[in-house]
Amino acid sequence: MFFGTYNHTIDAKGRTSLPVKLREALAAAGEPRIVLLRNSHSRSLLALPLSQWTELARRVSAASPFDAAMQRNVLKYVASAHEVDLDVHGRVLVPPPLREWAGLQREVVWVGMGGYIQLYDQPSYEAEMAAEIPAEQRVDFFKV
Repeated sequence: MFFGTYNHTIDAKGRTSLPVKLREALAAAGEPRIVLLRNSHSRSLLALPLSQWTELARRVSAASPFDAAMQRNVLKYVASAHEVDLDVHGRVLVPPPLREWAGLQREVVWVGMGGYIQLYDQPSYEAEMAAEIPAEQRVDFFKV
């Protein structure tokens, strides 16, 4: 499980360090690498453990090629996926199309979301955190 919020930087080549706590969680789960792709809910990236990506890819590939809504979503989000390795320093290279789409500049924020991780540009993260959640969409985590 991935938890916590971590401020990092991304260099001009697109390298950013995956926070130690998140790397430790990956290692504890026996996950050798992550897959980065566009997030369908915000201008951020999802970082999925390889096993979770494999399961998602299996479900997506089972979808009908005649389901137009599904195919549009596959094209926009799933097709953006890039499998990435961590280097010896725990850094990942975020491919240019994903950096551009998420607006990743110098300051980035890694966010552990339980079963997956999100990567935001810091201003986008701050805007997301400042936005109110409508009452009808709020979740009582003690009742889940």
